[in-house]
Amino acid sequence: MEALAYRPVAARGRRVPYAHVDGAQGDRRRLLDDVVGQLAGEVRGVARLRFPHYALVGWLLDLSLPAGVEADDEEREIAREFRQHLKGRVRVTADGAQDLAQDFPWWIRLVIGVMPRIGLAVMALLWRPATWVGEQALGGRSRRGLYRLARAVVKERLAERHSDEVEDLLVRALLEDLRRSHRRWTWWGTGRRRTGNPWLLVDGGEWLPGAVAKARRGVRSGQSWRANPLSKPDPLLVVVAAESEEAPRTHAADALAGYHDWLRQLSRSDNWVLKLDTDASEPARGVIGALSELPSMRLRRAVAAPVVLVVLAGLVVAVPFVNHGRCEEWWSPSFRSPLVRVGTECIGVSADPVRHFVPDIVPAEVRVDLEDVYGRIVAENRKAEARPDAITIVFLSVLTPSTSNSYQALVEELRGVWVAQKTSDVPIRMLLANGGEGPGGRGLASGDVAADKIIELAARDRSVVAVTGLSISTDTARSVVKQLGSNALPIIGTLTSADDMASINEYYYQIAPNNSREARVAAYYAKTRLNVTDVAIFYSGDPADRYSQNLAEGAKTSFGERGITVSQYKSYRVANDDEGLAPASLGQGACLTETKPGYAIFYVGRSQNLAEFLRGMNSKCQGRTPPVIASDSSTRFILEGTMTQFPNVQLDYVSFASPAAWKDCAKVPFYKNYLDAFRKDCVSIGDGRSATAYDAMQVLAEGVRQVRRTDPGARVREGLLAGIGSIRPDNAIQGATGTIGFGASTRLPSNKAVLVLRGNKDTTSTPLLLCGELPFREDLVEQPDVDGCPRDPQ
Repeated sequence: MEALAYRPVAARGRRVPYAHVDGAQGDRRRLLDDVVGQLAGEVRGVARLRFPHYALVGWLLDLSLPAGVEADDEEREIAREFRQHLKGRVRVTADGAQDLAQDFPWWIRLVIGVMPRIGLAVMALLWRPATWVGEQALGGRSRRGLYRLARAVVKERLAERHSDEVEDLLVRALLEDLRRSHRRWTWWGTGRRRTGNPWLLVDGGEWLPGAVAKARRGVRSGQSWRANPLSKPDPLLVVVAAESEEAPRTHAADALAGYHDWLRQLSRSDNWVLKLDTDASEPARGVIGALSELPSMRLRRAVAAPVVLVVLAGLVVAVPFVNHGRCEEWWSPSFRSPLVRVGTECIGVSADPVRHFVPDIVPAEVRVDLEDVYGRIVAENRKAEARPDAITIVFLSVLTPSTSNSYQALVEELRGVWVAQKTSDVPIRMLLANGGEGPGGRGLASGDVAADKIIELAARDRSVVAVTGLSISTDTARSVVKQLGSNALPIIGTLTSADDMASINEYYYQIAPNNSREARVAAYYAKTRLNVTDVAIFYSGDPADRYSQNLAEGAKTSFGERGITVSQYKSYRVANDDEGLAPASLGQGACLTETKPGYAIFYVGRSQNLAEFLRGMNSKCQGRTPPVIASDSSTRFILEGTMTQFPNVQLDYVSFASPAAWKDCAKVPFYKNYLDAFRKDCVSIGDGRSATAYDAMQVLAEGVRQVRRTDPGARVREGLLAGIGSIRPDNAIQGATGTIGFGASTRLPSNKAVLVLRGNKDTTSTPLLLCGELPFREDLVEQPDVDGCPRDPQ
């Protein structure tokens, strides 16, 4: 023990306060006084430790009143005794007499000295140590006030009748003083604790270390207690030298390893004693023991100062670059960001989409609409956040496309999301997630990164219940579904239609019909309405475009089943390294040398390549252009007004949703809300993307209702998948794109409405065929065909 006591005395630089006492002495009060006296001594380079709690308890225990004092005069006498205590109380230590008044702040000593009774009342009301002492239990209960406790100590002789509780109170006061006095004081208030803990070296005796452990077991610090039992207790390091009946398992040379093992078990065991074997004959030191013999690294101030300056300068330079890569403000102190910059795009989840997802390249004519709908969603989010039953849905899509046309399509989807959010009886908070477009405009190129950010968010925020969006069928869309589904997050696709999307996992559902149904409807239309007998199928050769290739394969089968010959089946290339011809060359090859009745073209490529294909076809056909049937991805081609460039082309296209399906779309609830909010009419909107996004939100909202109807107290995310699965054809949702009831095993909407429209020479379309069922009154629906249309297998 003498060797340990030498360490704080001879330490280089700043030292630590310590106390070395004989734990076997019988007078426990005197033992604690000795501990306090030594710890409160002056130590070079360290602020003096104060013990106001202990001094206040000591005054209470020594308090006495003259005999015959009236009840009305008790407070006056107690105040007078406290003033005398401040004047004459000293503590005798090894260094001489020590004034106890140092433990009380100057304003307490001043007020008590001038006005004892008022000073006592002010101290009990405003001084934290006095409040703490007044709340302590003595004699089995708390008196809830310093004066009441002082009166009880005198009247009920608590110090004599409850000596064990008195000793425990002294130990608790000592540790509370250390807990508060050991904190650093800065210009900004109290900061972290000091790095050097005060020591208490005890020669023998079991009571003092046991009392310290008992006091520590009585301290709880909320939820962090079990995670970190050292978050609240005092900083006192107690070292006891005593004989042990059996040799401890941990050798002193391996104390660090033993400490870590002990700390891991502390939250379960509440054992505050780590026993070490100090037998010098024990040779095994262990790896940790050997490492502990290495000297600590020290830097001279002349070296440390430049190092610190270089590190600070590096941070000043590096922080803006790091924050730029996280799409944060250059000065942001945050260590965690839901976004990451990939190329020029911010990828991930954002609650502030105007800042993160409206880059400078957005065309001015679209920027106003985009910022408007983002602002509407954020405003609804604020309303939802005030509701305890609100849920959070993440909308994942390509929020930073490269063309004006794509941005306008995005605006339509977001408007549908907002209308659903605005009209829903389930409070919904919408967060926007960007999957990025990537090079070549292929779409959702960074979907995996966005999915990781969504998963991180869902782990922190239990209100996140589902993901919707995914308006494109690509390899990354499939990967996103795998990632989210493996983390039990339901996904509702809006316009995804590749056949194998619904087979990825059980957490995926979609609003649109799959490519197989679209191909069957296209073949039915070609046979019954256009009398097609020969068809050429052209599709995208992009290996990542699963939608186009899958639809082409389904069309080849469906046309063959209708007895239609597939005379050409070719792909066009998107990039130079893709297979196939350029779209224009492929269009030239679509022309026949002579007119052939019953010949048509089925174009299942992307909208952005259709104009080039038609130009190539016109350059070769010379007035003999065959009719063209296009897939649903060509909708934006019509809405852009590009048909004005091809007045000689008859272009019919398949669509999953369009306001043109109704004679008066303003009589449909969704479109009525849409038209009122955005001051449009049925002719001017044209696009069905908003209705598709709206229906996806409707499915999620109905799933939430199903969960809460079954068990109002259930967690929504865990029950949402079953809630969505309960939406079947017999209790289908009356969606804006058609009735939505999912098949028992397909997770696809059964017999979902599919439209065939003819593109006019402006931005409008004329409905030619409806396969499936649209809700509301039948007399509102244009061109229904309920007899011969293909139906999904049951």
